[in-house]
Amino acid sequence: MFSLAVTADIHAPKYLELFEKSIQSIEEPDLIILAGDTVYRNAHEQIPKVLEIVRKRFQSPIVACFGNEEWEGYEDAYRRYGDISWLDDEALTLSIHGSRVYVVGSRGSLDRPTFWQRTHVKGIYRRYKMRVSKIDRLLREAKGDYVLVATHYAPTYKTLEGERERAWPEMGCMKMEEVIRARRPLLWIHGHAHKSVKLAVWIGATYVINAALPARKSIVTIDLKELKSERLKRVWGALS
Repeated sequence: MFSLAVTADIHAPKYLELFEKSIQSIEEPDLIILAGDTVYRNAHEQIPKVLEIVRKRFQSPIVACFGNEEWEGYEDAYRRYGDISWLDDEALTLSIHGSRVYVVGSRGSLDRPTFWQRTHVKGIYRRYKMRVSKIDRLLREAKGDYVLVATHYAPTYKTLEGERERAWPEMGCMKMEEVIRARRPLLWIHGHAHKSVKLAVWIGATYVINAALPARKSIVTIDLKELKSERLKRVWGALS
């Protein structure tokens, strides 16, 4: 096995109890990914509490992307706690079990910025457009046995079912589907959609999951070797 544990939207301290309960129910993974909104309203002082819950049981490496609750401009405040590799429109290559794991991490993009963003963040439309291009470039340059992406916002509307449909453009980015189909990462993890009822879909050869803890009520565990095998079956099935 090559086990991956993923979650998002812990919103510490809000869902810390649920997070701790979920940790107790899984075996030690080879890698942990947190897909944003680890804390509530930029409460970075909660990060040591999240780490304490994890480290009581596991010593697995942790990779995280920022969410909308980890406010822009405060990235260094999160990084100072150590023990988490934070990715901000960046990529990281890890060596696990002799395999290269290439992880892209980003807040992600929105098709329509929220009202607050439109009125408070200068150049937000351009920023989101550039982020799509940046993620596309990082995936184009990807070299690894397993290529994974973690964004907080959804890269598709398909995993937003259950949320108010008129709000979907402010929760995800359909333009990312073009990136998915062109670059074909193995797995794309997102959060943000607390009320989603469709938690996983295949888009081409990429498995997309909403890992939001309020939606899942548990941490998601994935065997990457099995997922890669399933991907091959789907690709060969489509070609036959």
